[in-house]
Amino acid sequence: MKNKSVLLLLLALLCPVLMLGQNISVTGKTNRPNALVRLLTYDEMLTCHQTKVAETHSDKDGKFTLKAEIKEITPAQIAINLDRVDIILRPNGKYDLEILIPERNDDESYFEKQLPTIKINSADDGGLYSQCVAAERLIDNFIYENFNNIYRFGQISLLDTLDNQLHRSLGEIKSNYVKNLIKYRTAAVEMAVNNEKTIKKYFDNQEVQYSLPAYMDVFIELFNGYLNRRYFNSSSLRNEFYSGYDKFMTYLKKNDFLSRNQQLGEIIVMIELRRFYYENKFDKNTILDYIEKIKINSKYLKNKLIAQNLLTQMTDLSYDSQAPSFSLKDKNGNVVKLSDYQDDMVLLQFVDRYSQINEHEFLTLKELQKQWNDTIHVVTIATKEVFDNYIQLFDKQGFKWQLLNLGDNILMLEDYHVKTYPAYVILKRKNRVGMAPAPSPDHYLDYHVRRISKYL
Repeated sequence: MKNKSVLLLLLALLCPVLMLGQNISVTGKTNRPNALVRLLTYDEMLTCHQTKVAETHSDKDGKFTLKAEIKEITPAQIAINLDRVDIILRPNGKYDLEILIPERNDDESYFEKQLPTIKINSADDGGLYSQCVAAERLIDNFIYENFNNIYRFGQISLLDTLDNQLHRSLGEIKSNYVKNLIKYRTAAVEMAVNNEKTIKKYFDNQEVQYSLPAYMDVFIELFNGYLNRRYFNSSSLRNEFYSGYDKFMTYLKKNDFLSRNQQLGEIIVMIELRRFYYENKFDKNTILDYIEKIKINSKYLKNKLIAQNLLTQMTDLSYDSQAPSFSLKDKNGNVVKLSDYQDDMVLLQFVDRYSQINEHEFLTLKELQKQWNDTIHVVTIATKEVFDNYIQLFDKQGFKWQLLNLGDNILMLEDYHVKTYPAYVILKRKNRVGMAPAPSPDHYLDYHVRRISKYL
């Protein structure tokens, strides 16, 4: 009896913990049965780096359930295989929804592709999702109808009319998230008239809204190029950059705004370092080292997370980074791994349905492969649905290089950032990235293969 009492007590203590582990529930249906279904939340809306918090498969009828824990209101995406839809989640929220993935059209280009749609049947979230969607729609329509008066003639006073419309349509707005959404969508309008006033009104001594897309959109527009403006002398900026991290940061804090807004200032410095990295303005390794130091030294947890996400994104598939591994089958069912090419240079070609573009690129690639000899190994990776067709094509055309079946490894396409087909990636020896993405065979692919091969 005593043991039973102890057990009941332990269960009672554990219940809140178990509930905390799954404080949101999403039930849904899609027109893609037996599909991979993932729930991806955004770490923050500056880098838009995502974390997978739940994963399942839709059943034979397309139904699925996702349960996860979130600590704050967060934008998120539900991925059905590789197609995604947006949603906003609130802790302890319950959602029932439908996701429709449009059928593919063979004649349709990637840029004409219809996007998946989401229908929220019910959302037990205090009206958060519906108010966000309604507010966005009202603001978009208002700006469209008053575009000339606002942006050409600077009639910011019209925003009072927008404010009245929002309150009439939405009623009482209890959520600070919705209030801030409206606030920073308004800031985006005011920014078009006066940047400095917008900075002072919406960012100076204001709380940083890490999880609000509207905030980060305005932030990036206002502060992009901040270190190149009149506040800093370009020659002094360069000299201080190469004087070391501590001196560089001390120099930047001479700016009143950065000094007064330390939390926001760190983020400004990080996005500027990212800009320098891609514009090749300073040494790339030094830039990465400075962001790493911000990650270590920052007293703001979210800033540490931004720094880590920036480092991850800036080095992902960058030159000489480690290529994502894979293990796929050839036409005989033999397993081929990326590590099998450890000592070789490799050209990865990702293909889907065959088209005239594919035909032209394959014929060009065939000629290049003859010229390359053993300089580079070509590996074509075809999607599961068309793999058998490519087996026949390879046999018919006499293509001698490796053909692999992507199979159910669809996340490999995300790993290699494949958006359109055909797609190409050059890998150096030791499975290091040489160029990603690489150009097509008729757009200087040969030049880059030979250029990279010189530095193996």
